[in-house]
Amino acid sequence: MHFCLIDLQRDYFEEISNDDETHRLTGNNGCASEKLYQLCDATVVPEYRDLVRRFMDVPTLAERLKNEEYISTEYRMCDGSWH
Repeated sequence: MHFCLIDLQRDYFEEISNDDETHRLTGNNGCASEKLYQLCDATVVPEYRDLVRRFMDVPTLAERLKNEEYISTEYRMCDGSWH
């Protein structure tokens, strides 16, 4: 499991833990949009990728969360599981 801090204004992420490194910066960082789209394309089944890409759209995320505590969507992963 990976955990990242995402700066929505700068479209930037810093990974703070992964399967090998826990609760410390791992050195993985960069453009949040690019990373989210890469993860989507690698892990989400093709028929749900457009939905997930729209859901993870960093430039619109702050506005979509403005009056919400959280937002959610459902999609199927390449391994057949639902998230």
